[in-house]
Amino acid sequence: MAPINLFVFREVYFKIVLSILVVIAAMLLLQNSLNNLKLRSLVAEATSSKLQITASTIASAIVRAEGLGLAMDEMAGLQDLLDRERARDQSIVQIEVVSPIGTPVVVSGAIPPNPNDPKHVDRLIKEREQAFRRVLGARDKVTLFNAGLHLYTGRVIYDSSDAVMGAIVLTTPTRQYLSRANQSLHKMTNAYLAIFTVVAILLVPFIIFQFSGVRHAYRALDPDLIDTDSKIDDLPEAAQNIVVTTEAGQSAYSSASAELDELLQTSAKKHKTGQAGDAS
Repeated sequence: MAPINLFVFREVYFKIVLSILVVIAAMLLLQNSLNNLKLRSLVAEATSSKLQITASTIASAIVRAEGLGLAMDEMAGLQDLLDRERARDQSIVQIEVVSPIGTPVVVSGAIPPNPNDPKHVDRLIKEREQAFRRVLGARDKVTLFNAGLHLYTGRVIYDSSDAVMGAIVLTTPTRQYLSRANQSLHKMTNAYLAIFTVVAILLVPFIIFQFSGVRHAYRALDPDLIDTDSKIDDLPEAAQNIVVTTEAGQSAYSSASAELDELLQTSAKKHKTGQAGDAS
């Protein structure tokens, strides 16, 4: 029975281990998905914060010119300033200075068209309208708007009377920062896979150890071990007690069965004797 005892609970072990691994895998998958969303948000915020440095430089120049009585469209060097700032950061594809109603005043660069998308122009127009509404309609001075394919970073410009002069909108493709986010996500995924592998390796012997008492109890109830003291020495004390109790129960059952058989035989003999007396 020893070889059977090693595998008698293999189905139970398999179901328990499989259930635990499924739960752990689901938790790690959920955590990885949440980290993916959080990482994309953090990278977008970090990229926007970096772009705000460029927007702040342009806004300072516009505010200084406004202090001299020049409107944004009257600044002769504004176009050159936008071109220099865009050339300084290769991730920026377009810089726009817009009026309070969202009309472009000065533009540097352009968003490259997508030949694979026939509705690229209409989609881009809707994106820019949403971005301008978000930037100019928000109460915050700095605004971040993720349109999917492009990330818009806006900064509202105020004049000396604290009135809105317009806004600076910088556009960068999301692929510029998602590539770095995907690399980090790949590393985190590998770490989760390593954690799952280690847990799976350690879980199997742990489950077998935790259920060793049940396995020993099964062995103690093995009929081949009953009334064979030489075979129970390798069992734990609790299993040996089960064997002793089982032996005592079987002994009591055997005694009761023997007494019942004796009573039945005695009763049968008396019955036969009575019938013989009646016949005579």
